[in-house]
This record gives sequence, structure tokens and C-alpha cells, in this order.
Amino acid sequence: MTHSNYWLPRWLYWIFHHHNQKNVPKPLPQHILNLHTAVDVLDVQWYPSDLESIYTAWLIGVNDFCDLPLTDSETNALVSLQQMVNGLETMQVVPRLPAIIPQLMHSLRDDTVGIAQLAQQIKRDPVLVGEVICLANSPYYRRQHKISSIEQAVLLLGQNGLRQLVSRIAFYPILNLRAGTITRLTSEHLWTQSEQCALICRCLADHKKVDTFAAYLAGLVANIGVLSGLHCLDQCFNVRASGVPRTPIFYTRFAQIAKQFSHRIVTEWTFPEPIILALREQTDVDATVPQSILGRIVSAGDHCSKYCLLKTPMRLLPMRLLVSTQQPFINHPCYSPFL
Repeated sequence: MTHSNYWLPRWLYWIFHHHNQKNVPKPLPQHILNLHTAVDVLDVQWYPSDLESIYTAWLIGVNDFCDLPLTDSETNALVSLQQMVNGLETMQVVPRLPAIIPQLMHSLRDDTVGIAQLAQQIKRDPVLVGEVICLANSPYYRRQHKISSIEQAVLLLGQNGLRQLVSRIAFYPILNLRAGTITRLTSEHLWTQSEQCALICRCLADHKKVDTFAAYLAGLVANIGVLSGLHCLDQCFNVRASGVPRTPIFYTRFAQIAKQFSHRIVTEWTFPEPIILALREQTDVDATVPQSILGRIVSAGDHCSKYCLLKTPMRLLPMRLLVSTQQPFINHPCYSPFL
């Protein structure tokens, strides 16, 4: 079984059954939210400034840094990655989405678009038609009679089902990339973090009364550049011969470039403009630059989800990275199920 064929079914099972999981926050009653109005749930100042580089290093399996300058191979890898982000090579590494997917994303955010219009859009792509009908006939929906028309399938799935399907298909180009050693080592943790980030973003969006689908999708793809970047590192390093990079500055710069990569990918894929903007805002090194509400939600979800993975027992999180349990956001209902 290939790498992508192993992880895709597992992720699909999660995305269509996540409502049964204990750690998934449900919509929050207003009386509970009112107790936390004094807390800025989108403030990320509580997190250590080097959380990003520590997380990226841990993701690859590096627990001990070597406080040395960049090696020539590390420098060359970063240069190659930056050139790929800036140049025309990006879409040679990350294939394009089917044109219908960005169109559906826009339609699914428009409450005036009806089922009939959605069905007409889906009909333009035979592959998508097959996906929709296949999902409608899956055991999850427990239909007694087989559905054969796209109109029936769209009616059964509804907007929520179509949103989940669109989110799933958005990852096909990445999942289908040929995995190397580094990618295989990191994929499970990266998907776990992406899932948690998406859920936290959706909960925060519900709290802030903004588009929960956009927040969920933005959180899900916020680190898509990391996986693409790791795929590139597989081409630059012979892990079996020389191991993985161990200088801290390498992971700091890699994390910055990976955020640029995420923004470049969703731009090329013509995601909805608020999502493109939110991911562009993640590339700003200056923390004082104002962000959109969706940008702040993505930043908060990204920080929390990465911190959660590092905080899990046996993750060897340095004591200096631990956030005090006295910090008010720790007990906020958008975060507490994960922390």
C-alpha cells in the first residue's frame, strides 16, 4: 500500500466521523462564551517565540540541535526551496486543482446558491460527479436504495457534505505526491496537527461569528506548504547517508518559507480571497502588522495545535516552552478540549 493510499482513508474516516470524537468542540452556548468575553482568544503572545522552529524540528525527528552555522547542504536546500516558492516551479511540484473546486468553494460560501445550481456546477467535472455519487452511496449515509443521479446525491449531502468533500479533494494533489523518507516520517503528525488546527479555527470562527467553513478550510491548508516543503527536502538530502538537518536556524528559515509556500499554493489554486489573505498574513515576520479576523483565527489555531502536539506526554517538550495553566486562554472552551 502506498503512503497516500494509507493515510487518505484514515483521514477521510476522521473527516466524516469527527462529530463522534470526544475531543471535538461543539457549538458553544452563548452563556458559556459570555464568561470568556474578557479574554482575547486570538492572542498568541502566550506562546514561545521559537515554537514554530521547535515544532518543525520535532516533526522531522530532531530532539537535539547543533548550535552551528548552516552547512552548505542546508543552505543549498533553503535556496532551492525559496526559488521554488518564488518561481514557476511551484506547480510542477504541486499539481493544480480541478478548476471546478475553487468555483464550488465560492458557491458553498454563498447562501443564495441553491442545490440545483450546485448540481449543475458539479456536472462539469465527471470525476467530481463520481466522487459525489460514491459518497452519497457510502455506508455513512445508510441509504436503502442506490443513488444514481447527481441531483439526488447533492440533495442528500447538502452543503455540509459538499464542503467536507471539497476539503477532502483539495488535498488530493498533495497526497498523490511521491513520498520520500522525510515525508513518510512526518505525515501522520502533520495531518494530526492540520486536523486540530481546522477544528480549533472552526470553533474560534463560531465564537467570533464569522464564516466557519472558511475558517475550517483555512486551518486545514495552513500548513500545506510544510508537506510540500518536506517533499522538496527529500530531493535535497540523503537521510540514510547523512541524516536530517540539526541547526536551529535551518528550521526557523524552513518554517518561514513553508508559510510562503502555503500562501503560494492556495493562490495558485484560486481559493476564496479571505483564505488567500489569511495565509499571506501568516508570512509576516513582524508580529505588530495588523491581521484580518480570519488571519488571526488561523494564527491562533496554528499555534495551539502545534503546542498541543509538543505538549503531549513523551514529546520531550522543553520546560521553557510550557505555557502556564494560569493563562486565561488555556481554559477557554475553544482550546480546553485540545489542551
